[in-house]
Amino acid sequence: MKRIAPVQGLTLFFLVGLLILTLFFHGRIPLWHSLLFRYLVLLGLVFVLKLSWDRKVTGKTGTFIHHFSPILFVVLIYESLGDLIQHLQPDIDPRLIQIDFSIFGVQPTLWVQGWIVPWLTDIMSLAYISYYFIPVIFITVLYLKGRMVELDRSIFVLAFGYYVSFIGYILFPAVGPRYALTHLYSVPLEGSFITDFVRDTLNALEHNKRDCMPSGHTQIVLIVLCLAYRYERFLFYLLFPVICTLIASTIYLRYHYVIDLLVGATLAIGCMVFGPRLYQWWNQESRK
Repeated sequence: MKRIAPVQGLTLFFLVGLLILTLFFHGRIPLWHSLLFRYLVLLGLVFVLKLSWDRKVTGKTGTFIHHFSPILFVVLIYESLGDLIQHLQPDIDPRLIQIDFSIFGVQPTLWVQGWIVPWLTDIMSLAYISYYFIPVIFITVLYLKGRMVELDRSIFVLAFGYYVSFIGYILFPAVGPRYALTHLYSVPLEGSFITDFVRDTLNALEHNKRDCMPSGHTQIVLIVLCLAYRYERFLFYLLFPVICTLIASTIYLRYHYVIDLLVGATLAIGCMVFGPRLYQWWNQESRK
């Protein structure tokens, strides 16, 4: 284990945890056989990538795969959660709705209805979907500049952030206000074809609908923002307004409660504090 790359080790431990969770609750999970098979395949892939990297047999292609393969694991693990989370415990949306109301005296996504106009909905939709590109853009810039030390550290911290958010989804399943409060909205989220494309694409691709608490959108982009400030200051200033709009869009588009954003921001801080330390510790252990 000491010889495995930190991000691969992180993925391995998370996959083992999902395997154990699936076996423990297999009586509740209709597709538990399929989940076990997928997690075992991903575990095998982790070791294949490790062996390929150790033997240096794939050249530049292998280097690219080594650095960008965590994206594949994050996507596949996230999608698998759609067959897991809904069978473990009831959704906690009523509690989140109550917390938001106790803080603001109103449901924020209902209050925002007074600001809804089609052109703003299009802007918010584009900002929201930028979440899927912002981390990739950041690590690509580091990769193209050959900053491999910063790249490895950043990928580890981002993967750590994703897996922490996935644990949150498992512990606190919630579908979000767009489903839980749909009967209360009086103003439709209408825009142009842009809004329709974003909404339809996300609905089709996101198999896991219980990804509300914490707000992964908030958590991950704030981690990217912190890393960009540390390693690519120009990218920080470029991304800052986009990320601010993205976070606002999670409420405007009714994907999240405000408490989700607050927890996501708190977790982002925690990941930036503990992620680099865990990465450094793993590297030190691997040298012993």
